[in-house]
Amino acid sequence: MPFVCVDEPQGFKSSVPPVIEATSDIAIIRFHGRNAAIWEKKGTTVQERFNYLYSDDELKEWVPKVRELAGKTRQLHILFNNNYEYQAVRNAGQMKLILD
Repeated sequence: MPFVCVDEPQGFKSSVPPVIEATSDIAIIRFHGRNAAIWEKKGTTVQERFNYLYSDDELKEWVPKVRELAGKTRQLHILFNNNYEYQAVRNAGQMKLILD
């Protein structure tokens, strides 16, 4: 069973730290966005919470972590779950360019 690494706002009761670890031959990283302003706000929809467009600098922070994790497993899947409009698609394209 793969361990899922996450990127999300830190400092909340619900925050999951971005631990980089592989527990199987498949590793997964999920990017939820860093919309800290409404992360735990009552009445917020999932769509509102994940309304976030990563900057190039924020994605570049992950390059050493991605490379480290890729070296620990056979397959690495990177999922963008900042699913508001086309933000996930844009960020996935940015990440691909940054990693190439």
